[in-house]
Amino acid sequence: MTYRTCVMLVITLLLAGCGSANSDAGGEGTMAIPPPGNLEDARKLWGEQGIEQYSVTAQMTCYCPEDLVQPIRLEVKGGTVVSSKGVNQPLENLTSKDAQRLTVEGLFQFIAEAESRDAHKLEVSYDRQYGFPTLINYDGHPMIADDERQYRLTKFDAGAVR
Repeated sequence: MTYRTCVMLVITLLLAGCGSANSDAGGEGTMAIPPPGNLEDARKLWGEQGIEQYSVTAQMTCYCPEDLVQPIRLEVKGGTVVSSKGVNQPLENLTSKDAQRLTVEGLFQFIAEAESRDAHKLEVSYDRQYGFPTLINYDGHPMIADDERQYRLTKFDAGAVR
């Protein structure tokens, strides 16, 4: 390799490393907005969106019937579940009340109740754009077996209800 080629390679590598560590995903010089850090802020952001209907895939991890731990595709209109389907197999054990608990409002209520009971473990992540909970890790009491739950919401689509 020639001296000139080596110098050009070093300069190219140095220039490639001179970028900013901050993402400019918002364009026009704005930095990425962090997700809400608590239930109150998340509910506020969700309410500001004015979403009347949406579809979302919800998955629970718990000591539940097998068909309930699979991903479940929900369609919600006006806060009510209008459709729920198992992604991998038909649902046999999901009642309308259970489906309602998997909605954004149902999970907000679950979080609020867990906070009021001072749960042993409650870790929640919220969506930065809409404010809904994307992941909930819950353990009500360290000495009670089988009360642990995890909820994960993915594939959210605002306005995607038939």
